[in-house]
Amino acid sequence: MKRNKLAVAVSIALGVSPLSLLAQDIQVPQIAQPMIEEVVVLGEFVPDEKRDTSEISNLLNEEDLALMGETSVGVSLSRVTGLSLVGGKYVYVRGLGERYSSTLMNNSRISSPVPFQKTVPLDIIPSQIVGSLLVQKTYSAQYSGDFSGGVVDIRTKSTPDDNFLNVKLSLGGNSQTTGGDGLYYSGGNLDNLGYDDGTREIPKNIGKLSSEEFEAVTGPDRLALGNSFYNKWDIKEEKMNPNVGGEFDLGARLDLDNDMVLGFIGAFKYSNVWLNRDKDYQRYEFSGVEGDKGTQTVDYKQFTTKQTIGMNAFATVGLELSLDHSIALTYALMRQTDDELQQHKGLSSEDDVTDGTYAESYRLQWTENEIESWQLSGEHYFPTLSDLSMTWRAVDGSGSREAPDTRTYTYAENRDGLDEIVTPGRQAAGDLRDVFQAPQRNYSSLKDDISDYGLDVELPLMVAGLDIVLSAGWADYERNRESEDRLFRFDLSSQAADYISLETPSQLFDTPNWQSSSLTVRDFSAGAANASGIYPFAKSGEEVTAYYAAFDAQVLPRVRLQAGVRFEDVTLTADAWGGNTDPGSVNAVVQDYEDTMPSVSITWEFIDNMQVRAAYSETVNRPSLLEITGTTIRNPEDSNLYRGNVFLKPAQLTNYDLRWEWYFGMADSTSLGVFRKEFTDPIELAKVQAQGDIFTWFNAEEAELQGIEYDIRKDLYLGEWFDWGQNWNYFTVSANLSWIDSEVTLLGNGETAADVPLTGGRQIARLYSNERPITGQSDWLGNVLLTYQNEGSGVMSTLAYNYTGERIMLVGADSAPDVIEEARGRLDILFRYNTTLFGTEAEFEAKAGNLTNEDVEWTQGGNLYERYSPGLTYSFSVRASF
Repeated sequence: MKRNKLAVAVSIALGVSPLSLLAQDIQVPQIAQPMIEEVVVLGEFVPDEKRDTSEISNLLNEEDLALMGETSVGVSLSRVTGLSLVGGKYVYVRGLGERYSSTLMNNSRISSPVPFQKTVPLDIIPSQIVGSLLVQKTYSAQYSGDFSGGVVDIRTKSTPDDNFLNVKLSLGGNSQTTGGDGLYYSGGNLDNLGYDDGTREIPKNIGKLSSEEFEAVTGPDRLALGNSFYNKWDIKEEKMNPNVGGEFDLGARLDLDNDMVLGFIGAFKYSNVWLNRDKDYQRYEFSGVEGDKGTQTVDYKQFTTKQTIGMNAFATVGLELSLDHSIALTYALMRQTDDELQQHKGLSSEDDVTDGTYAESYRLQWTENEIESWQLSGEHYFPTLSDLSMTWRAVDGSGSREAPDTRTYTYAENRDGLDEIVTPGRQAAGDLRDVFQAPQRNYSSLKDDISDYGLDVELPLMVAGLDIVLSAGWADYERNRESEDRLFRFDLSSQAADYISLETPSQLFDTPNWQSSSLTVRDFSAGAANASGIYPFAKSGEEVTAYYAAFDAQVLPRVRLQAGVRFEDVTLTADAWGGNTDPGSVNAVVQDYEDTMPSVSITWEFIDNMQVRAAYSETVNRPSLLEITGTTIRNPEDSNLYRGNVFLKPAQLTNYDLRWEWYFGMADSTSLGVFRKEFTDPIELAKVQAQGDIFTWFNAEEAELQGIEYDIRKDLYLGEWFDWGQNWNYFTVSANLSWIDSEVTLLGNGETAADVPLTGGRQIARLYSNERPITGQSDWLGNVLLTYQNEGSGVMSTLAYNYTGERIMLVGADSAPDVIEEARGRLDILFRYNTTLFGTEAEFEAKAGNLTNEDVEWTQGGNLYERYSPGLTYSFSVRASF
């Protein structure tokens, strides 16, 4: 069906040219036209999409992105009013987590390779391919109704005005990493390109066996299977290399006959970044007794070395059939590979760390994330059909995540003071916290496919003297996700000599120990499913068919009214199976919804260049595919276990917005806005009862969020104001500040944790508090951006400060308080110089990030939970333009 729809879209594209010519030849009967009165345009023209749109929004164009100097879309968006960046990847709009926002590329959805997020991680998208970024904070009918915080539309570059070729090379580092010692293990020959060469693949003799078939093998054959795993475990310390990168982008324009234009833009980027992170890592047990500040159970030094390899390719071919008709084919490939080695060293105890046991834990993880997207789109304008305009799109995309051979193990001090491997059969791992219970190897893969087709039309009319634009559209979206995990657990047999538990991993898993039957191996995929609900196979899908209609009318000379309604027919499916659980049984879920989302906004320009906007809408927030899939998986980013809930239902939202705007110069503006959101059945996190290390999602009773936003942009003509000279006239200051407050009520009156339905008949743990802020919501967000741009001298410089207030990162349970990320600021500086060398345009750039180097700190009940210094980052680059 996907391919048939794409074929239809291609046919439409190829048929547009004859259709447009036919439309031009249509003889429209001449109708007597009324006398047109003189029209007086009120206000001053400012080419600002934020002002022109009927919605409350922010726009970053290519110039804005260049001034910020950021390499990824995520960091650039953190400079927008009311937006914050979490984990360097996910944008929170108005304090609402990434699950409340949508990420689009050219008005179409893109796949996410990350199992835990509804949207794509924005650090994987390079700003190099972006023409502009639109952040819309109020809902309008042309967008999906699964809209709560906002929508981010990444608009890629299109047909170039001229031919160009740019080549850029960069070199950089981090004060905590570059030149220092990092951890290293032996991988494959293609690691620096971000591809595993097969070194980490599951052995072929094991891969052809199912979990059940593996478990059925016994005796020497079973030992031979265990001996076939890759056995290079040695960890070394090595000097960390600097960060390197290279990119090029080119454009070509060919002007043809009859106003036809053929254009091409291509881009490629490679980056290799190293990062050391030295973290204080502590955990606590809380009794619930009044005044209890918690008893520390874990005191670790967590040291992580991560290499991130980025490889991105982008190409678009655009054909302008005439001034009124164009089609474009766009391809995007975005890859990000993380090679991470994590080490914990310190004391661990079940009760009190002062009597703890020394332990060392290690995790070796290689992850390849990839997004691929093909998009065919068209824009058409028909002057002879009452200025009818039409846009359409057809998208075929995919996302994948490959994490082959994630290895984990722990050594702990035994009674003799020697470090021995922790296994279920030797040391009582239950007496230790935050350790790996046994040496394990995990092979996981995820595949995410989407198709997205849409058609939008606009028709301007004059009705009763009013300028009205009618719009309508159709969209069909389908997404399918499949994942598979294989988990192998190793142990020492009863025949193993005592000294074997003291060997290093490479010695421990070497051939002699298999030959002597000193080791055992299990395919624990089925066992984990039966014992813990960690199912090795999962499949989920989402189908949405949508229609909308809207109008945008200038009802009075200074009053503009926009209203619309969108209808969506939605089907969500999910299943998880393995072990004793068959597909299509207890974890299978099918949810059907029919949602109607109205929206209305009004803009009143009560005096020249000053206007007020008000907006109202009703939207939904649906569960993600993972959240309704009844399996338990470990989040690779925070190492916590999460279990889906097959009983989840969508949250309902009512949204109110009001903003005052003043455009007091050709580029100067300021605005002040207030907003409020009311949630019914919001989706929130809790812990599973009697399985305190597993988080799950459930529908809370209700929630509310409100806030105030202010921003200003002003050109500073210091030379004119203070008679300092022309070179002082090129400063600009931009600033924004947001205050946000929220409260979620988790359980209703008379409701208990036992009343909340969960997968497998479980129940949520007793709540620490029935009312708290929404997870991830910061109370204060702010940015200040001071720029200097003198095109005559070729100098551009930016000083940027970002502030993010405290927020809940992990929810508490029972007597354990919530985990809070403390407030912090970040100061960045950029200097860029453009000149001509040997007849070639050249650009030199130097930038430094996180100049204040404030610690990232999490606390629980006033106690230190985690803390690390991100370090100061710096880079130097040179670009040549031909």
